[in-house]
Amino acid sequence: GCYIKARYVVTIMAALGSVNLYLLRNSLNIALISMVGVSNSSISEKNQNNTASLLTTAVVCPRNQEGEFDWSLAKQGLLLSCYWYSYTLSNIPGAWLAQQFGIRITLGVTSLLSAILTFFVPPAARLSFGLLVALRITMGLLQGVTLPTIMQSIGTWSPPCENTRHIALSFTGVASGNVVAFTFAGFIISYFGWECTFYAAGGVGCLWSIAWFLLIHDTPLKHPRISKQESSYITKSLSDAASVETKTVPWRKILTSKPYWSTVVPHLAENWASAITHSWVPQYIANVLGFSIENVGILSSLPYGLNMFSLLASGFLSDFILIKTKIRKTLLRKVFTSIGMGGTVLSFLVLPSFGCNHTLAIVLLCTSYMFVGCNCKYNAGYRVALVDMAASYSGILYSISNAMTCVVTLFATQLVGVMLGDGQSLPYWRTVFYVTSAVSAFGLLVFLWFGTCELQPW
Repeated sequence: GCYIKARYVVTIMAALGSVNLYLLRNSLNIALISMVGVSNSSISEKNQNNTASLLTTAVVCPRNQEGEFDWSLAKQGLLLSCYWYSYTLSNIPGAWLAQQFGIRITLGVTSLLSAILTFFVPPAARLSFGLLVALRITMGLLQGVTLPTIMQSIGTWSPPCENTRHIALSFTGVASGNVVAFTFAGFIISYFGWECTFYAAGGVGCLWSIAWFLLIHDTPLKHPRISKQESSYITKSLSDAASVETKTVPWRKILTSKPYWSTVVPHLAENWASAITHSWVPQYIANVLGFSIENVGILSSLPYGLNMFSLLASGFLSDFILIKTKIRKTLLRKVFTSIGMGGTVLSFLVLPSFGCNHTLAIVLLCTSYMFVGCNCKYNAGYRVALVDMAASYSGILYSISNAMTCVVTLFATQLVGVMLGDGQSLPYWRTVFYVTSAVSAFGLLVFLWFGTCELQPW
């Protein structure tokens, strides 16, 4: 018989799918530093000599390190953000495809194709910048399907009383994917060159896609190896989700729902902060703090490692509190969201004050994203409200929200490239961090004022 319940196999594979998504997407963020080279000439000799690291073996970057490509920061911003144009467009169609054709085919095919395309990043970069942009746009189109499909899998396979833990487990891959992408990209580039980063990521993506096809099925009723007891338990608990194929999506009611929009706004704010962390913090660590490419990978991954552990802990803690106490779901979600987004607000607000104090700068970069894991990144905070208010349409609800946040992500990524100028001036980085703190504060206030987790009549 099966030693792991079928719904947990789905959740584990979804978590690994999140790892795969972020590995394929964000390997470029570290590789780009080596592809273009770094110059930290604006850092004074005094600061160079006083550089401190959380790692005893940290080596400060040379003042100038040549790269293969001569791309301006604005051009790099375009390369990082172009992915999000097509990723945004495919979110809602991706959720629809998952409902029409099932999670197995939808996610398996798109992930396999995007993994294959990753192998072609190095030759595309050498042929032309425009070709590389086109390749990244195509990858975004394919990968925009991933997270809405994972949310749909949770709505289909997770009993309501287990929603928080399954979402928390599924999206640990968001944090661990960045840990893997940033850490191993740094090491691979140091020893084998930046090209091998994409070959390794593509290989992992192909292996995961094959495993997904072999292990995953669309619903409990279609699973050939699930126990009758588990199938009956899930189907009975999710009677609405089991019949979702016969329902018409209530688009007008969704789009005019104040509770729903109260989760969209903090999602927008969170993705603004995430865009800065994913795309530009490695550049900050390399160009302003002055670390080597290997240590940039390690230090850039630290916030995501902390996020992964806090995400799991808060997910299970939230379920425990709901089971053992009479606390209202809405209050619980708001408490966790306040911890998370409040931590992000304070971290980015304080960070510019420490300038080139490397230890405190790294600590604050870690806490800014660690606190997100404590509450609102797919587990105990506002994001679970999507499943609480309408489990049957969780994939659709998430895809609409995610599509809009992708617009914010591409805008923020490209805007920061323009704002930074030469990329070395601390006053420009100070503006970036203050704006990010203000955006996060606004998202938190909206959810605290309007948010609810009550089941919606539609």
